[in-house]
Amino acid sequence: MTDEEDGAGSASLADRRELLRAVAVRSLQQRRVEGELSTAHVRLVASLGVSVRTVWRWLARADQTGSVETCAARPF
Repeated sequence: MTDEEDGAGSASLADRRELLRAVAVRSLQQRRVEGELSTAHVRLVASLGVSVRTVWRWLARADQTGSVETCAARPF
């Protein structure tokens, strides 16, 4: 098995989740602009392993900041 076949050298799980989040939030924003956003769309994104409320927060943050990227956690 090569490195490419077993996934070595590819993006980490966290990187993949961030990519999925960014794509999902952009899609939700586009649906909102088109007037087609529904709770069903948000639930579908939440099925990636987060709560529906979290997805709504992601969308609100993206609308406020203009970015779909995550915010860096602030140290205590």
